[in-house]
Amino acid sequence: MKKVFSWLLIAVLAIGMCAVASAEAAASDKIDFADGAYGFLGLSTAKGNADASELSVVDYNGGKALKIVSQGKVPYVAFNLEGLVGDKIADVRAISATFGVDLGADGKFYAVSGEVYTYTGADNNEAKHGWSVYLAKKNPRTIVTKLDDGEAFVAGAGNTVVFSKETDNYQTASGAPVAWYLTDIQFLDAEGNALALDLSATYQAAETGRDMSNLVALTNAVEFPGFSGISAGGWAQDGLEMPQEIIDALVPGSVVEVEFESADGTMWIVLPDAAAGWMRVGGCGNDVDAVNNSHNIAQIPYEMIVKFCGEDKATWGARMQCEAQTDWTVYAVRVGQRAHRIVLKNAVEFPGFAKSASAWAQDGLEMPQEIIDALVPGSVVEVNFESADGSMWIVLPDAAAGWSRVAQGEATIIGDKAYITYEQIVAVCGEDKATWGARMQCEAASDWSVYSVRVGQKGELMGVVNPVAFAGFDKSGSAWGQDGLEMPQEIIDALVPGAVVTISYESADGTMWIVMPDSAAGWMRVGNDGADVATGSVAQITYEQIAAACGEDKATWGARMQCEAASDWHVYSVTVGQGF
Repeated sequence: MKKVFSWLLIAVLAIGMCAVASAEAAASDKIDFADGAYGFLGLSTAKGNADASELSVVDYNGGKALKIVSQGKVPYVAFNLEGLVGDKIADVRAISATFGVDLGADGKFYAVSGEVYTYTGADNNEAKHGWSVYLAKKNPRTIVTKLDDGEAFVAGAGNTVVFSKETDNYQTASGAPVAWYLTDIQFLDAEGNALALDLSATYQAAETGRDMSNLVALTNAVEFPGFSGISAGGWAQDGLEMPQEIIDALVPGSVVEVEFESADGTMWIVLPDAAAGWMRVGGCGNDVDAVNNSHNIAQIPYEMIVKFCGEDKATWGARMQCEAQTDWTVYAVRVGQRAHRIVLKNAVEFPGFAKSASAWAQDGLEMPQEIIDALVPGSVVEVNFESADGSMWIVLPDAAAGWSRVAQGEATIIGDKAYITYEQIVAVCGEDKATWGARMQCEAASDWSVYSVRVGQKGELMGVVNPVAFAGFDKSGSAWGQDGLEMPQEIIDALVPGAVVTISYESADGTMWIVMPDSAAGWMRVGNDGADVATGSVAQITYEQIAAACGEDKATWGARMQCEAASDWHVYSVTVGQGF
């Protein structure tokens, strides 16, 4: 009898353990935030209208949910999808989630809506699937988002899913957004089965590069050793004695670049031992330095230092310090030569140009007709490369003028790209490109690899000092449709010689320019003839371009500034500042 009881006990325990295991397995196929953890998700800041929202797990609707409180822009909640579902990522065909929204401060329900973005395939192709909570009786609401036939997640490509809240009727009515909630999130296969999840996955923001808005690129940059981690309180200074390599790098055309963090986003330098006296340079009304939109990189031109401390850098004193209006930390200081960031317009890809060679060895391809046609005055050859010493140029081995190196040691090198201008080729090989020969090759002074080559018209993004925000300029339009605002006085005042209008935007074909519809000279497009510089996310139009179209007297330009593109577009912000 004891033996039978023992077997029965074992069987009961086994059944119980299986039930527990099944419950744990069921729990792990749904994100319900029951344990309060959400390290597998984070806020995406890839888009220009991204919000720095507050995330927390709270009690909600009898369970737990992620609460998202935005500051007025659009929150984008992104998931480490591959970390969550592992090697089953290709099996994901739908996403189920419960969306909820707070009532307004007046106790009434207001509809909200947004998008479920999917980034699929090797190129992270973006697709949008709308969601909404539009009735009080359906708040919260569970929505299943199905992937289209052309959408497929692939492993190793950084594919992800992002939830956004983009329309908030209470915010439209009152100016204040309401909080929204996410819970019971599942990733489903083709049969509708929920995939098992590893909730220990950790979210990492996609690498989008450094935010270079308002800034110039630096070439031949020299790092200021020991400056990482120096901190101080508001209005306090700290720094180091300048080593000789930094003093040598401080020449006309150079820029001091400071990577930093401060509570209010300010940063500048101080030269405390200058013969002219203790000197703040940049910031605090002293020809405000250029700071990016993320407020974590500041640039101070050499010419600004000269303005305060004089031409003779021997009189600048031994020390360079940093300072901000609030508590700050500096992570790096470097000095390099200013280079405007280069943008290729109407770029043509050189097909198949992926080559490698050892130092002083050349390799390349015969130029196709589309590349020959693109090589015209004002064009530039862009080489995406890496080499052991950072050098890169081109060789035209069959030129009538003889085997010819072009731009050896003279190419503009910005990051991992080298730029060789049409004019540099002409200087070596002559005006008649029919005599340049059939082939283009690459070469460097060390082992090198080239990943791609393009040719296009050269444009330059300028750095911008003291940008003034055009308040409220968040507009959309269809192809060739215009929308904008009346210019406030601070924008009119900022539009002076040397000023640059900078537009943060998206458009289907990458184009963007401005329209001055009320100009005394007539309805005027400015920049759509290819004279503007547009990257697909940032466009710049100069004061001089506006003056050329509308006249020197800005009183005749009319009250409004509008944006326009050749395809559907959205503008996130517009600023006006002095170019440098």
